[in-house]
Amino acid sequence: MSLKNKIKNTKFFNNAFGFESGIDIANDTQVLYRKNIVIKNIIFLSNVVFTLIFTLLSIGESSNLILAVLLGIVTFVLNIYLKRSINKNPEDNTSQMIASYLSCFYMLALAIVIYIKLKYGEIDYLKECGYILLYYSLAVCSFYQNKRLLKTVFAWTLIIVTILHFTVTYNIVGDEMAKDIMKFFTEFFVGETFRDILLRTLLLCIYMLVLYCIVAMSGYMQEERKKELMKRREVQEDFTNVVTKIFEVTLDNSSRSEEDKQNIYIVSAMSKRLAELLSLSEEEIRQIETSAKIHIEQSVTFVPNEDMNEDEKYVLLREQTNLGSIIISRLQLERKCEAIIRSTFEGSNTNQFITRMNSIQNDVPAQIILICELYVTMRSVKSYKKAYNHKVTMQYMSEHFNVYFNGEIFERFDRFKDEFEKIFDGSEGEDYDL
Repeated sequence: MSLKNKIKNTKFFNNAFGFESGIDIANDTQVLYRKNIVIKNIIFLSNVVFTLIFTLLSIGESSNLILAVLLGIVTFVLNIYLKRSINKNPEDNTSQMIASYLSCFYMLALAIVIYIKLKYGEIDYLKECGYILLYYSLAVCSFYQNKRLLKTVFAWTLIIVTILHFTVTYNIVGDEMAKDIMKFFTEFFVGETFRDILLRTLLLCIYMLVLYCIVAMSGYMQEERKKELMKRREVQEDFTNVVTKIFEVTLDNSSRSEEDKQNIYIVSAMSKRLAELLSLSEEEIRQIETSAKIHIEQSVTFVPNEDMNEDEKYVLLREQTNLGSIIISRLQLERKCEAIIRSTFEGSNTNQFITRMNSIQNDVPAQIILICELYVTMRSVKSYKKAYNHKVTMQYMSEHFNVYFNGEIFERFDRFKDEFEKIFDGSEGEDYDL
């Protein structure tokens, strides 16, 4: 089977019998609606199997074949009615609860009908097979993880099964022994029939108890998970509000002049070229070029789309937080560049200062962007300095700024300094998208 077919089959199974990622587990109605959909599909599949079994058993017997056809028609009609009941009001919890009760009692009734049919059939080895369907119907009902619903189904199952024991499994009601009450009480309770009925009832009760414990534990874990999810959403909302305000202040580009933005594009072009000269991979070169201008090309927004579910909102929060972190790192390089130049002019670039600066974003991509940032800043007019020409700038780079860089990075920049000068000087003729 090809990978494409495997993915298609997996998607089909998840849509029919699984829980999609779009389900909000904190929304009880959504969860119940999805459970109803899954149970309806299980019931439909069960109807197909049961009808097929009855058809195979009825080959050669016209009366049984008619019964099999009628069963198929009835189950088909009931499945359509159940489908309409579920889809009529997906957002109404009461409607979904009614649909869940209908599904459970329909499964129980279907199991009982098949059990009676097989019990009165002519094939001896199939007479007890229908009994298994009673357990199957209870297992399907337990999928709802509703203790109250399960208690109701258990009570009715115990009553109905007890009646079946005395009327179908063993025809005690029609037995001659039942006509004599005294004889019935003296002989029935010491006979094999009573022991068999008692054993069947005990096994059914134990099975019910196990299912109830599973449902109770699952329900408890589900409730705890919902509580944790609600707490996470509250923290997520508070975190979003705080981070949004921080990013609005920190990443505000409204004060940047067109000249500043132009210089940033120059830094990006120079960073790309230096990365190429250092023989970095194409992916690394692309990332460095993008990172150098990311703080003016991209902005952070935590405003979700109206159609987004909680999982998609969480993904948006993570993506935008990561983007904000990258932008802040780029702004930190700008501040590092300014701190280096200011300290050099002021004479405060001590060994302690150099050590502290080298501890801030000292990886190769950051150094590539920083050395280009220093060059462009030295060549530009700032409030604390005038613009210097290429020769003076390279003199500062060699005498004061080289201590902040890896030897290979500085050597490459210095070796191809004329090329970087051309990039800067030719910037006015370049077509940069602002």
